[in-house]
Amino acid sequence: MKRRIAIILGAGYGTRMYPFTKDTPKPLLYVGEKPVLDYIMDELDTLPKLEDIFIVSNAKFYDNYVRWKNNRKPKIKEIHLLNDGSMTNDDRLGAAGDLHFAFREAGEFTDALVVGGDNVFLFPIKPIWEAFIKGDVHRIAALQDKNRERLRRTGVLEISKTGKLIRLHEKPTDPPTNYFSPPLYFFKSTAKEHLSDYMGSKVARDASGRFVDYLCQKETVRAVKLERGRLDIGNMESFKKADQLLSQGEKKDLLK
Repeated sequence: MKRRIAIILGAGYGTRMYPFTKDTPKPLLYVGEKPVLDYIMDELDTLPKLEDIFIVSNAKFYDNYVRWKNNRKPKIKEIHLLNDGSMTNDDRLGAAGDLHFAFREAGEFTDALVVGGDNVFLFPIKPIWEAFIKGDVHRIAALQDKNRERLRRTGVLEISKTGKLIRLHEKPTDPPTNYFSPPLYFFKSTAKEHLSDYMGSKVARDASGRFVDYLCQKETVRAVKLERGRLDIGNMESFKKADQLLSQGEKKDLLK
């Protein structure tokens, strides 16, 4: 039986956005007229054959997600809340650790979409998802940015002419391309075992992009090049920019 799931990583502490994140996790901060997480859920609700959604929280903000879930309308997909047990930024599991935790808690699956909970994507996820579940390889989103300073602070992609991911360079001093990877990944079931091996290796690091780099050296990962970008709620500047843009018009207006 095919089981398809989505995992939203929302267990960070948002230390760069205090005091806004003192009592509220970044995914539940309002941009425009609703929380960041609602924009993600709007996309996930459109995905055919997606059965379960797992949201990873830390212990500090778990009750915030419980209240959000109880108040959410309409309830189209089944939502499961996971508590990774951490209480402070110092004992956090990190993105890769939280994904490993979620894979274990979710059980068996054939296809998994993994997304960072502090992003608003300005492109539809549905076409990528539909191509992914019909295929047999992992996929990641690939966006362009010509600003080399920003590229030095993110995961930069090295892609073959056929679209195969060769390497993901995390925060490179000399970015090899203008393509970077936002936290939007599409994993087949084999990623679960590879992540377990990765977490037990000496090369394991917090950033989820480090695991993607590890995975593409084990199996085929295809990069899906996209024209539209995303609003990253990563710091105060980007948060205020996203709020301003989404307050001026609905997300659909930004796609025009």
